[in-house]
Order: sequence, then C-alpha cells, then structure tokens
Amino acid sequence: MTGAPLPDRLDTARLTLRPFRMEDVERFVPLIGEWEVARWLARVPHPYGLEDGQAWVALAARNRAERASLDLLAVRKDDGQPVGGIGVILADGEVGYWLGRPHQGIGYGTEMLRAVIPAAFALGLPRLWAQTAPDNHRSRRVLETVGFTPLDAADHYELTAGRWRFLTQETA
Repeated sequence: MTGAPLPDRLDTARLTLRPFRMEDVERFVPLIGEWEVARWLARVPHPYGLEDGQAWVALAARNRAERASLDLLAVRKDDGQPVGGIGVILADGEVGYWLGRPHQGIGYGTEMLRAVIPAAFALGLPRLWAQTAPDNHRSRRVLETVGFTPLDAADHYELTAGRWRFLTQETA
C-alpha cells in the first residue's frame, strides 16, 4: 500500500464522508444502536450506547493515525445530519458500512461505496472485499450495484482494481 495520505473527506452529490468526531456521538449512536441496523453488523454490540460511540470515535482516530483503517461518517450536505458510516481495513481491503433506518433505501449506501472505492484503490489496495449475512439482501444489492462480484457461497464479494473479477473459492 502506498504512503498516500488518507483523505480528510470525500464528497458525493448528497453526502460528505469525513472522520468521526466526539461531537457526532449523540447523533450517530441512535442510528447504529437500533437493533434493525446493529443486527447486520458483525463488530457492533447491542445495545449500543454513548460509551460505545465514544470508544468507537477514539478507536477510529487511532486506526487512522496508524493507517490501519479508513473510517468515515456520512453526513448529509444540506443539514450535516449523520446517515451512516463506512470503513475500509487497510491491511486487507475489507469494506464495511451501515445506514440508519431512516436513511435506508434511498441510495446513500451506493453513494458511500462509490466514493470510497477510488479512494481505497488510490491508497494502493489491490482489491476490496465485503462479507454479508446470507439474508442481508439489501447489502448484497448495494455491493453488486457498485461492481462487487459474489465469490462463493460464503457470501464474500470482491472488487479488484475497479474491474470485475470472478474467482473460485480456491483462488480467493
């Protein structure tokens, strides 16, 4: 991976993706803390409280400083309201994202991924991948919309250097 600086912000038509801040905690915790959001996330406890949010902001800042991950809060440009978050683990290109329930189904997930993909490849990652729960059809649709390809029955998706790439389980 290159030594290129991590982006301070990424903009889409409707969103700004930027690092999480302590002053964001009270506004994003109710979104990610809702069971219908948290249940799809492998690394998010439930219930999710203010202390969890504060710990996450500190961890995301530390991971950024150590170039371990790029974790961004997505806020609406028009009012600064958080809608979700997205992150990439820089060691292996794993992508994860979430959207608060009021912000689902209107294209924000696709916008977030389309902004992060070129930024991740610009950092030198050779591939991006994500894993979904078998019944998380919305997330699967978002991944496939932006060009991720299903790899195998284990619900892995991959995007390699911006090109479609079909792999068998043995070559993944």
